[in-house]
Amino acid sequence: MTLDSQQPRSSSATLFGANRRKLIPITLALVAAAGVAGGTFYFTGNDKTPTTDRVSTNAVPPTNATPSAAPVVAQKTPEMPAITANSGRQPVAMTAPVEGGGAAIQPATPSAAPSTTNLATTLAMTQADPVGARLALTRLLDRRELNAAEEFSAMTSLRELNAKLFFSPAMSVSDPFIRVYTVQPGDTLSKVAKKNDVQTDWRIIQRMNGMKSEKSLRVGQKIKLPVGAFHAEVSKSNYQMKIYAGEGPSRVLIAIFPVGLGELNSTPTGAFMVRPKSKLINPEWNNPRTGEHFASDDPKNPIGERWIGLIGVEAHNQGFKGYGIHGTVDPASIGKQASMGCVRMSDADVELVYEFLTEPNSTIVIAP
Repeated sequence: MTLDSQQPRSSSATLFGANRRKLIPITLALVAAAGVAGGTFYFTGNDKTPTTDRVSTNAVPPTNATPSAAPVVAQKTPEMPAITANSGRQPVAMTAPVEGGGAAIQPATPSAAPSTTNLATTLAMTQADPVGARLALTRLLDRRELNAAEEFSAMTSLRELNAKLFFSPAMSVSDPFIRVYTVQPGDTLSKVAKKNDVQTDWRIIQRMNGMKSEKSLRVGQKIKLPVGAFHAEVSKSNYQMKIYAGEGPSRVLIAIFPVGLGELNSTPTGAFMVRPKSKLINPEWNNPRTGEHFASDDPKNPIGERWIGLIGVEAHNQGFKGYGIHGTVDPASIGKQASMGCVRMSDADVELVYEFLTEPNSTIVIAP
């Protein structure tokens, strides 16, 4: 049961990434997230998400107190080495550099990935047609017809493709999920995001272009911008969150993260959106069970550095209140049932998810 007191309180502070447009009707299909062999996969950009504009709010999201009941631990196959941040390293150039920007990927004309494409054929596409290979690999995984070893191979290839296609300054002329922008006088990343209708937080632009700070912008520089909205699917059975770019048969899998879930299977299922004005950076928190208050900068704050409130959009979950996606100070709880129903993540992972998911663009599907 969720308490009304768990709802984040409103704040007059600036909330980045909040889109104030009216919600529009969206048709949502519940898709159970496929289990992925190989454990944790990170397709991340920079180590440290910029937090120059920290928002201190009076947020009261749900608690993450560990219950006395024995947690359920996800069964994992051997760990896949994680792709972490660039940490200032130069990305591998794929061809000659683009003037003022990253390297340009010049693949063969991308092929539409037919549903009959097998894994071996798809893996053979990765060098000549990385954009087409990413789409084909996503379709193969979405069909959930691969065995454990094949899934591991597919995810390994996807991880490598996304590290180049999305999480680096390299630019592919055929990638439908990026566009190239030339920096103008007076531009900042937040201004660039606004005037180009970028449907993510502006920090994604900094991350995918390998910038150490917003001050790295130069007039005339070519940078890449994300195109369209990003969506999340959470699989409770696998303790995983998948992030997709786009929707329908053209969507592509961008990242997978391990998550922790609600004690006693209390995390609600169904389709959700980001609750209006609920995205918080460095939130304060009051424990509704004990009344204990945690200040925004308290290192013991159980919900970490990010809070993304959720609102149900189906008849059976519209009444749920106080649920969200957030960080944790207890990394050992990831992969277990240990919260009051929220989806919890490591602080580094939830920073990236915070950048991807925006209101009212993103949908979040939580499947059994």
